[in-house]
Amino acid sequence: MRITVASGKGGTGKTTVATSLALSLAANAAGLPLLFLDCDVEAPNAHLFLKPVFENHKDVSILIPSIDETKCTSCGKCAEVCEYHAIVVLGKKVLVFPQLCHGCGSCTLVCPTKAIQEAPDVMGILQSGFTPSGINFAQGILNIGEPMAVPVIQQLKKWVTPQPGQVVIV
Repeated sequence: MRITVASGKGGTGKTTVATSLALSLAANAAGLPLLFLDCDVEAPNAHLFLKPVFENHKDVSILIPSIDETKCTSCGKCAEVCEYHAIVVLGKKVLVFPQLCHGCGSCTLVCPTKAIQEAPDVMGILQSGFTPSGINFAQGILNIGEPMAVPVIQQLKKWVTPQPGQVVIV
């Protein structure tokens, strides 16, 4: 079973409802396994209520293109294929705007001279552990100043796999 507490303006009590529900289920579920995911990666705070001991940590990154100017012919195919306008060709110069890049890799695939390499850009971390009441807890934390939260949320949901019969609170 998956229970999701989502949406609403900040300060409406989403975290209070979700953590209270988790603690109530943990106390009354007679061994029913619980998984709690704090997907509010911009300001996760469920850990303040549930007090997990974080045992596992993982960096979250996306691949950002880097141009090898000795191989680049400034053909512009990378800029044409980029849906997010993260690459611009100005004359013989190719500019990459990492803040706009979504890490899709299209530019690397279409480059005829293989002038584009990709390097990981760490944008956040994932943490997991158990709470004193036995709740399997995981959260993502977006690095300050990062413009995109979605990659951290997606990797958090993939990182912790629910077990059969486990109640998941997101």
